Amino acid sequence: MALFTCREVPDVASDYISREGSKRTRLMVAIHLAQCSNCRTYIRGLKIARSIAAESLRGSVPTALLQNLGLNTPDRGGSFKEPNE
Repeated sequence: MALFTCREVPDVASDYISREGSKRTRLMVAIHLAQCSNCRTYIRGLKIARSIAAESLRGSVPTALLQNLGLNTPDRGGSFKEPNE
């Protein structure tokens, strides 16, 4: 069983997080993540980004989070203004 390399992890990261794809692939990714802190950080960041995106679709992103990301609160049309506009 060949393990994934760091270059291959981004190609399967979304499926890994969603628990899609084959069990074999997920196992190989999990083994790689157990050994690679950089890829663990990548997966953690991807999970956070997906969570923020999902929350934004529900319209419930906390103002403090938007400010921490450097975004202003939504205008009346529902879109976000870039900082320093």
